[in-house]
Amino acid sequence: MVQTLKMLDNLLNKLSSIQLLISNGFLIFMMLIISFDVIGRNFFNKPLTGTFEMTELSSALLVFFALAMTHRHKEHISIDFAVSKLSVKAKHILDGIIELVIFATVVIMANQVLANAMRIMERKTTTSDLGWPIYPFYYIATLGLAVFALVALASAIKYFALAVKKS
Repeated sequence: MVQTLKMLDNLLNKLSSIQLLISNGFLIFMMLIISFDVIGRNFFNKPLTGTFEMTELSSALLVFFALAMTHRHKEHISIDFAVSKLSVKAKHILDGIIELVIFATVVIMANQVLANAMRIMERKTTTSDLGWPIYPFYYIATLGLAVFALVALASAIKYFALAVKKS
């Protein structure tokens, strides 16, 4: 059981790292297209077509792909002045419960994003300037949410294991 959890943790760490790398790629892409758009608009009077759409879609994917790594490194904003007074075991139990709530919430979100992707695919919705289909971006965002949910579930299991571990 412990070996399986370690393998899952390693897999999630690799997936999170890959997603973070892709997220950084989206950030660089956004910086470049915005720069080219400004240069084209100001110096050549010819803006880059679809800059707004590309920025909008890539910023969404940037966020969804960075969530798992942000959660993995506990970089979300947290306020723990009341929790700091609890015993170590109680902190682990509370952290495990919080991770389970995060897991459930993200699974519900992923389900809604996936359902929306299917509706958009059926309607053949595209971006207005470039005519790109939108549904692939929703599917990719669902993938980012799925990895985030699994990271939260693995964290919950770790916290509950720490809570029952004998000192």
